[in-house]
Amino acid sequence: MRSSDWWTLLPVRGIATGKSRLAAVLDAKARAALNRHLLMHTLEVIEEWRGDLARCVVVSPCEEALACARAAGAQAWREPAGGDLNAALTFGAAGVVARGGAKLLVVACDLPRLSAAALSAFVEHAAATGCAAIAPDRAGSGTNAMALDADAQDIFHFGMDSCARHRAALVRTGQRSICFARDELAFDLDMPQDYAEWMTQRDARIPRGISPPGERYMGEAGQ
Repeated sequence: MRSSDWWTLLPVRGIATGKSRLAAVLDAKARAALNRHLLMHTLEVIEEWRGDLARCVVVSPCEEALACARAAGAQAWREPAGGDLNAALTFGAAGVVARGGAKLLVVACDLPRLSAAALSAFVEHAAATGCAAIAPDRAGSGTNAMALDADAQDIFHFGMDSCARHRAALVRTGQRSICFARDELAFDLDMPQDYAEWMTQRDARIPRGISPPGERYMGEAGQ
């Protein structure tokens, strides 16, 4: 299946409010810079994989995140007020189906090692097996990406033990599922130790403004 057959859905909670678990190592300004960087990085990777962002949708309550999406050439959909992440994804999937989309790739926006090759391998594996695919985090309990039918109902269960909950939800709808393990999809910036590991990578693209206070700025490409 070609990359052009897929719609991509990126849920973004907020530029200023995201990554609150990193408050112990990054102040509010640095966390906002990190969230902005991760969103743009994700969009750049999807554009490299897809060729454009015409079928890439950012769903968020955050005006800055939506503005970043529009500026990059992606679609920006404001999620309904009062919902959680799963409600936002359900809203986004319904919008994709309404526009004729059949296949949906959901990607978290906190994957600093994400690559076009990893996305290509992920959806190709899903297509080759005829299964919905789940990319778990390194612990095997969380979900960092999903490739599935866009019209699947009551599928999204992000939160504690989401990988197992997603697989159970797929079983209930009669769909087979597989887990796809690849480092670029498994490594997320969730906890301070994840951030510390990322900061030590020689090839990390760490932008100015997100190093913890007192640390030397490492620069682009880890310089």
